[in-house]
Parts: sequence; C-alpha cells; structure tokens
Amino acid sequence: MAYRTGLSLGDWRSRNTMQGGAAAAGNSTVAENFAAIRKGQNDYGSMARNAINAQGYKERAIQDANTSVLNQKMASEAQIEASRIQSEAAKDAARAQAQGSMVGSIARAGVGLLGAVLSDERTKNTVERIDDALSTLRQLKPVTFYYNEEYSSNPERIHNGFIAQDYAKVLPAATYYDDSLDRLCIDTGELIALLVRAVQQLESRVTRMEAKNVLERV
Repeated sequence: MAYRTGLSLGDWRSRNTMQGGAAAAGNSTVAENFAAIRKGQNDYGSMARNAINAQGYKERAIQDANTSVLNQKMASEAQIEASRIQSEAAKDAARAQAQGSMVGSIARAGVGLLGAVLSDERTKNTVERIDDALSTLRQLKPVTFYYNEEYSSNPERIHNGFIAQDYAKVLPAATYYDDSLDRLCIDTGELIALLVRAVQQLESRVTRMEAKNVLERV
C-alpha cells in the first residue's frame, strides 16, 4: 500500500481555485446586500430638496396672494378716492351755480333796497354834479356773452353786459371782488346816473342844433 505524504500541485490549484471562487461569490453577495440596503433606505437628500422646493412654492404662493390682496385694496381705495373727488367737484359746481344765481338775485334786489334806503341827502357828503358822462360811457365796452354752465341755470341764454376787468379800468369804484365766489364783480347800478346825465347832454346838444337850424332859416 502506498501512502501520500503531501499535496500535489493539482490538489493545491484545485483547492485554491475553489477558495478564490467562493471568496468572489461571497464578496458579490455582500455588495448586492449593501446595494439592496441602500436601495431600500430613504433618499434623505431628495427629501430635503423636495421640502425646500415645497417651502419655496408655499412662500411664493403666499407672496402672490398678499400682492393680489394689496393690489385689490389699492384699486378699491383709488376708486373710492376718485368717487369722492368727483362727488366733491359736483358739489362745488352746484354750489357755485347756486351762488351765481343767488348773487344775481341779491344784487338786483339790493340795488333797489340800497337805493331806497341810502338816497337821502343826509347819508352823503362831497356831492358834485357829473359834467361829462358821455366821455366815460364811450370808454366802456359793452359785450354779449353766455355764462359758463357752472354759473347759470340757463347757459344757453345770451346776455348783454360788461367784462369786469374792462369795467374796472373805467369805473374802478363800481368794481368789487367777491371772496365767496373768488370772482370780480361789477355794480351796474352806478351806470344809471351816468346814463341819465348822458341823455341830458345829448338833449342839450340836440336843442342847440335845432335852435341853430331855426336861426339859419330866418
């Protein structure tokens, strides 16, 4: 019987080959296990990115909503303010129109009342006759005009009168400033005496001309 005292080269190679294959197989299994574990784990990086993105979307949505609400509020306030301004303008126009009509009525009534009360000689001083009214009347500039709508209930009605700025150059004492209207006004009552004196002057001229003609015929 023969005994083997050692391992042959073939035995060593066979055993070494098996050990190497088994080791590789073992290593492959470990790698696959780690891969499977990693695959099964939560992706915390992606989750963090998603959370950040979601927070950003949320903040932008809140900002957009706040901006929309603010714009609507500003638009509403602007509309309210515009309505208030229009209402105030309408009130001012109506007030000015009413004041214009009222001033005309008061002026007409006031001239008669004032003339009746203050015509007494005892209310006057430094009384002088008007010698030449014609020269004064020649400087006046009578005009026709229409009142602006805010100053008349009948803006289509034509009027005869004067422009206060021109009137003041000839009869400054008969021109005054109305603070309530913020406009320049005139007192046409002052014209009555001038017109009467002008008629008297013309009558005197006509009388002299007639007398001259009679003398020429004789």
